[in-house]
Amino acid sequence: MFGPPKGGRARTIHLSPETCRRLKEHRKQQAELKMKNRKHYSNHGLVFAKNWLTLTRGYCRLGDPLDHVGQRWFQKIAKAAEVRRITFHGLRHTCGTLLLKAGVPVKVVSERLGHKSTLITMDIYQHVLPDMQEDAAAKLGSILFG
Repeated sequence: MFGPPKGGRARTIHLSPETCRRLKEHRKQQAELKMKNRKHYSNHGLVFAKNWLTLTRGYCRLGDPLDHVGQRWFQKIAKAAEVRRITFHGLRHTCGTLLLKAGVPVKVVSERLGHKSTLITMDIYQHVLPDMQEDAAAKLGSILFG
């Protein structure tokens, strides 16, 4: 049921303290759902699993993996979270774009996204790079001319 990531190698990513706090809150809510539904919860030890919002017709149980998260499911989740609508895969692009715009080095973004090479990252996110060039020029000017 569970295997290695697409690239074949697992990786560790660092999380901010706020992200950790929110994940702990999610884990607490998930534990409450498990306790209330002991007989019906399929515990796979997942961070994100099917809950009442994601259950659909057909065979699936609370706690089952969010395999093949469909756009319809994702939109329900996004609506419940009160965030702007994007595609599920758009989360990945949003992450890469925000990190690059924040000045995170391409190498770090590439590793975080699991790309084999920074060239892949630069090719996908080249639309972000012109703004970064302007920012670099302004910073260099500030260093040189005060």
